[in-house]
Amino acid sequence: MKITALAPVVNRVVTALGIGKGMTSTGYQLPITGGIIPAAWPWNFWQQGRDPIDGGPNAIVHACVDAYAQTIAALPARHVSEYEGEGVQRITTSALSRVLRRPNSYSTKTDFMMNMVKTLLLFGNSYALAYRNDRQEIAELHLLHPRTTTPMVDRESGEIFYAVGENEMLPVETAQMVVPARDMFHLRLYTPRHPLIGISPITHLAASIASTNAINAHQAAFFNNMARPSGVISTDERLTKDQMTQLREAWASNATLLNSGGVPILSAGLKWQAMSITSQDAQLVEAFRMGVEDIARAFRVPLPLVGDTRNANYNNVEILVATWLAQGLGFMIEHIEHGFSAFFALPLDTHCQIDVDALMRTDFAGRVDALTKGITGGLYSPNEARRKEGLADADFGDEPRLQAQVVPLSRVDAEPAESAPAAPVPVAEESRELSVAEVVAKIREAAA
Repeated sequence: MKITALAPVVNRVVTALGIGKGMTSTGYQLPITGGIIPAAWPWNFWQQGRDPIDGGPNAIVHACVDAYAQTIAALPARHVSEYEGEGVQRITTSALSRVLRRPNSYSTKTDFMMNMVKTLLLFGNSYALAYRNDRQEIAELHLLHPRTTTPMVDRESGEIFYAVGENEMLPVETAQMVVPARDMFHLRLYTPRHPLIGISPITHLAASIASTNAINAHQAAFFNNMARPSGVISTDERLTKDQMTQLREAWASNATLLNSGGVPILSAGLKWQAMSITSQDAQLVEAFRMGVEDIARAFRVPLPLVGDTRNANYNNVEILVATWLAQGLGFMIEHIEHGFSAFFALPLDTHCQIDVDALMRTDFAGRVDALTKGITGGLYSPNEARRKEGLADADFGDEPRLQAQVVPLSRVDAEPAESAPAAPVPVAEESRELSVAEVVAKIREAAA
């Protein structure tokens, strides 16, 4: 596979928003502090009292991102067609079906989908470089780092190009190439500043992320370094400086670090007074929960999926999944499906499909109940329902069936069809009345 560098247009293209050193799709990365100026901030942010925020790693953010990435990666993705009267048929010989099965030589389908969704949510953009075969069909997709991949626009023609970013599995010279949009698979989220530059939901969560990180840091400092004493040793005696130092060292050696939980013995009138937790400390947990709710709300993820089980109801998983599909997961799946369909230039009667039925694999009772109702209602044939459960076909199970009294509305007043006349029942020879001649013949046969 060869991709030709577009040298003639390099001098005519400009990067979207002038992104260069230090700039990313979500804002300006401070080189020293590591903080971020969100893309939505005005240029005079310091005059408005805004400080660059260093969000840092946040467990709730990654829990929300992983909920999307791991769920979508686990769902079957396929190329299907929908012709009138034929239902949904799977296509297994197209370029899309081959790429969905194995995107490249070093990634599986789940590897590719998981990393693609994570970069999309964390950075607002996900890029994948396409390699083509001799028939000019897309044969491989290679994910690129979103901070080093840049969309570009030709001043004269208005065509879109991309400066290829980093991928350690690709040749070094690839990172210096400019490729047309037809060779770059690009998914993006909300684009407030430029149609080609998406931003992550994290951009609007800077305050919530900073507050939850601050609470975690405070708790870590309190428990690791004892930022505030848990109690006081008091006595009516007057102690010298040396005595107080010796007492502090003796207490620390017997009650902290590896000896935590030991039982110090006090004498000479010394008394231990434990310090109670203030109402402000008790509200830290509530403040942390508010931060968790803000982050989950921005990512459109139900709280039970990020470990907050306060109001969880495990009796109906289907409702929880249906809520998530309606609020956030459904859009993300639809966004990816349309992205693949457009990039592979699929005909109108075919498209990429990510099967959400796999989400209900764990709800066996609900799944079987739905299939049973589908069979009795004529929606599925018995064999179609069996195939959904991975079972072999049964005899005479290929045709959907209904009860006889189920008729179209136009036939409600019609006379019932006459039943066919019953076939004559053959009379056994032993039960037939014999004639006189037959009786005489039978007597002679018996006498002989």
